[in-house]
Amino acid sequence: MMNKTLIVTLLCCCALAACSKPTQNVELNTATTETQVASSAEIDSAHNAQNSLDWAGDYQGTLPCADCEGIKTQLVLNADSTYTITEIYLGKGDDNPFKSAGKFSFGHTGSIITLDQHGDQRKYFVAKNQLYALDQEGKKIEGNLFEHYILKKTIN
Repeated sequence: MMNKTLIVTLLCCCALAACSKPTQNVELNTATTETQVASSAEIDSAHNAQNSLDWAGDYQGTLPCADCEGIKTQLVLNADSTYTITEIYLGKGDDNPFKSAGKFSFGHTGSIITLDQHGDQRKYFVAKNQLYALDQEGKKIEGNLFEHYILKKTIN
């Protein structure tokens, strides 16, 4: 319930921000996604995804692919800040999995993780039982395909 409230609040803030005049402050325009999320939602630093959610686990989904049917993805996040990612490009080649492993880190707001160089510095927004894949700049994917950029946690 808290996550739904947070997401609705963020969406409302984004809609209001889109209607406002652009400011002259260049630093504000180039702020990172985490800073924008933190300031617009006034996130309590004592309660964030890193310390309030059971984020460790196995996340799976099929992400969009420009030249194949999709990328079947499994991302395992461990409590010691290590990960393993396995990707299979569907309908392309012999379906051999690509595997990478390394470390990830939480950003300063505790809501976005970044994989290390072995994971191509990919970023994910951590929510309850799911990860939202972010674009290369760390921003939320928008548009019709938004729902396809979600990895869901497998619950045993």
